[in-house]
Amino acid sequence: MAPLSPTAPWHRAAETLVALGAPLAGVEPRASLDAETALARALARAREDATLLRVLPVVLARHWRTLDWPRLETQARADGSLETLGMLLELTGKLAGVPALRERAERLWSRRATTEFFFSPKNQFDEELARERTPPFARRWGFLLNMGEDSFRGLFERHLAV
Repeated sequence: MAPLSPTAPWHRAAETLVALGAPLAGVEPRASLDAETALARALARAREDATLLRVLPVVLARHWRTLDWPRLETQARADGSLETLGMLLELTGKLAGVPALRERAERLWSRRATTEFFFSPKNQFDEELARERTPPFARRWGFLLNMGEDSFRGLFERHLAV
């Protein structure tokens, strides 16, 4: 993730995420937004930012007990990111061993009519890799991504005592 200008619209959300424990380089921790708003903005942005997608389970695992879930879900729905939230809740629940997160994900799940790529493929090879490497938790939510579960697990275990 490239360093952010303090005037960038995304900057306040990134600062808040770092204050919540997201390992994002080049961003100073400052809780200038509430956790739910920062997470909702991150969910929308994570569709094009692999680093951000990988760090969100760390934040969710650290703060799942204190989040205002109805507020986060409403914001994610408004941004078109409810399925992304569900996918990350399922993954975080698995990585952290927290069944309550997987149950929350189940309440959000619905079968998608289409499959969508995270990180728009640049060419046919990228597309094929995403189709081949998409982990089951992402495929179940209707997403394809060229990132295995081990990539999430490695970062998660480095930043949380599992």
